[in-house]
Amino acid sequence: MTEGVVRTPVGQFHVSVRGDAVVAAGWRELGDAATGDDMLLALALGQVEDYFAGRRQAFDLPIAPHGTPFQRKVWRRIAAIPFGGFETYGSLARALGGVAAQAVGQACGRNPVGLLVPCHRVLAAGPRLGGYGGDTGLKRWLLSHEGMADIPD
Repeated sequence: MTEGVVRTPVGQFHVSVRGDAVVAAGWRELGDAATGDDMLLALALGQVEDYFAGRRQAFDLPIAPHGTPFQRKVWRRIAAIPFGGFETYGSLARALGGVAAQAVGQACGRNPVGLLVPCHRVLAAGPRLGGYGGDTGLKRWLLSHEGMADIPD
């Protein structure tokens, strides 16, 4: 597995690649992990930089997050939420066959490829901001970056 980091306006973002897919991504301090000569890792880090620079609205990367079949189903659905858009946990639960909204929230909380699978675009009922790995300030920043003007509390 190769890992790399990119500095963003909201902290250091890491990406981990195994074989031909991104397997982990998110905000975590890794020191100064080098990108080496892994072309996929360099591509992923470049796309993250482009997202934060306002030059990219969607990621075009092979991902292979580890999770249960249900979690992967939720993550695929979340990955389809467009830049600047949102869904609620409840609307996703209904779209996934009437599962509990809490189950969708738990799958979001276990998303190993944050940002690439944009769980920040999933809001609580109301809509309300809801959680984001314990960092609602980060969720608010990302939604604002994507153009959401009236971010609910």
